Amino acid sequence: MLCLTLTTLALTCLECPQPGAECRAPSAEIRIGIVKGTLGSFASTILTSHQTAFELITPKVPGDSLANYGLIVIDNLFRLQDINGAAFKTYVENGGVLLVLNPKADGFSRTWAPYDIFIGEYTIEARINNRKHPLFSGFPDDKVTDLADSNGPFVGNCSFAEPGKEWTILARHSKKKKNAVILEAGFGRGHLILACTRFDNYNAKPTATRLGDNLFNYAVGLAKARNR
Repeated sequence: MLCLTLTTLALTCLECPQPGAECRAPSAEIRIGIVKGTLGSFASTILTSHQTAFELITPKVPGDSLANYGLIVIDNLFRLQDINGAAFKTYVENGGVLLVLNPKADGFSRTWAPYDIFIGEYTIEARINNRKHPLFSGFPDDKVTDLADSNGPFVGNCSFAEPGKEWTILARHSKKKKNAVILEAGFGRGHLILACTRFDNYNAKPTATRLGDNLFNYAVGLAKARNR
């Protein structure tokens, strides 16, 4: 048995009957599923650093199987047109928490989204809208920057344009101020969090570490509240 600890990601004990077998958390804890493409997973890096269990799942997973997960992460330049959009929308409506990280602009689709949202240009720096939000606990100012490096520091490969009024914008593009970088919304009994943020610098830069930890603590907390 492997006992996993750290911060508010909570204590989780897993029993793995044999190598390669599916590891399940006890019923009192939530299951976390990750949908990732070929470019790796920021979610798996962050969760592994906290020894928190997760499972890799297929984007075409049947809708009834999604209900087994308290939190699902669609991660790192994944083409959203490749998921079973209707099933993921129903998953949220029925109480699931969906976290979309740094989606790919090419192949962006809104079939999973209950409200209007469009993809925008990449983000070098973002500005926080509400410093009191749990995502920004411990931030010294209103800047989100230096989450990754490619010919200089930047935040993410996208932003979100023309979000519907149902979304709450948590951080904005520093230049295209109408574009959101992080936003959230409730839908039915569930919750969505969208973030055009990379985490290449997780464990290397304070802002990336702090935001990554806060983001997953917040998402896991929402999922646990809905799983009671």
